[in-house]
Amino acid sequence: MIDYFALALAHALLVIALLRILARGELDREETLGDVNDEPQAQSKQKRPGGTRHRKKPGDA
Repeated sequence: MIDYFALALAHALLVIALLRILARGELDREETLGDVNDEPQAQSKQKRPGGTRHRKKPGDA
């Protein structure tokens, strides 16, 4: 009997958590990613730190 109660309680809590997540208004809109898109370009222009490996060229063993 207690096993059924524990199983039902765990599933009920999961359903409540899922409903609360789905009811949030933040899921319906997307934020602009302007500041996030600028970061990778800035990082790619920086000099590579010493000791990093370079990609092999075709024909290299």
